[in-house]
Amino acid sequence: MLKTTKKVVAAVLAVAMMAGITACKSDKSWAMKNDSLTAPIGVYIYNLYNAYQSAQTMVTDTSKPLLEQKIDGKDANTYIKEKALDATKSLFVMNDKMKELGLSLTADETKSISSNTDTQWAQASSTLEKYGISKASFNLAYSDYYTKYQKVFTALYGKGGKKEVPEADLKAYFEKNYTDFSYFLKPLYSSDASGSTVMITKAEQAALEKEFNNYAADIKAGKMTMQQAADAFKTSSKQTTEQLQSGTEILDSASGFPDDFISLLSSMKAGEVKAAEISGTYLVVMKNDITKKTTEQLGSESTRNAILAQMKGKEYSDELDKEAAAYTKITLNQQAIDSYKPSMFETKTSSAAAVSSAAAASAASTAESTASSK
Repeated sequence: MLKTTKKVVAAVLAVAMMAGITACKSDKSWAMKNDSLTAPIGVYIYNLYNAYQSAQTMVTDTSKPLLEQKIDGKDANTYIKEKALDATKSLFVMNDKMKELGLSLTADETKSISSNTDTQWAQASSTLEKYGISKASFNLAYSDYYTKYQKVFTALYGKGGKKEVPEADLKAYFEKNYTDFSYFLKPLYSSDASGSTVMITKAEQAALEKEFNNYAADIKAGKMTMQQAADAFKTSSKQTTEQLQSGTEILDSASGFPDDFISLLSSMKAGEVKAAEISGTYLVVMKNDITKKTTEQLGSESTRNAILAQMKGKEYSDELDKEAAAYTKITLNQQAIDSYKPSMFETKTSSAAAVSSAAAASAASTAESTASSK
């Protein structure tokens, strides 16, 4: 009787153990983990989705399905999966770097992460949830990661960092690449009662050109400042808002300014004033001495960090990519990872999908943001 009981107990235990092993093997709730961090499978799916979206912009033959093409010498399927895996490993690389540098998130940063996630999730959730991505996974892969990304970057390249950029280099970069300018303008068109765009008359154009040329002449002669000229135009045009606008930034295609405006400023010397017709407007613009803005701009923490990102952002990103690709201090849940494939995104995506993709792009650009002052 005792032997029979023992056999029954042993059988029950064996079944229980096998059930536990089976449950462990089939657990698809996580993608990878180590002693200090577990990345839910939703993080991997999110990175797989973003890698798929990014790959779509890298192929040249839009007539063929994405997954039938090659990217960087690899078939698109392999390329996308590798990018997603490395992006997920990046969380662990960043976690290690935070520890190595003795960094932790402040209460304000944690609050900002939560707020940012709430805002972006409201736009992207309808798309991401259908792929099995939860808000918590989105928060970890997006807001939390990029906040740490920027914090580690600043700790490395900022004052006192292991890779600190010398002040002289920051100053030289700023003065070579940035433009300081101010302007006011008047469109050469207006809207009629129906809301349609109507060009102002030839006589009105001639009067406007004369008025703006006079402002430019008076500024050059020292009779007026840009502010005084803008105020005079505000009065003559019966405007109620401030007319003078200004900026301190890199004027390139990403700046949002028209090419002819950028070309005009590029042709001007510091202190020069011009009246000109630009992109359907007439304006008066002054190119200011950028060296007079150096101390102010480099004294701003946000601007300084943005300049550092422009100088060293790619170097930093490339190093993190290499570390992530070589990272082995994790346990992979290969069964879970393999159960999600790029082909799951092949169906037509909604406008919300485009929004979620834009959210990821926006997050990435946070790490390489540009400094501006308007």
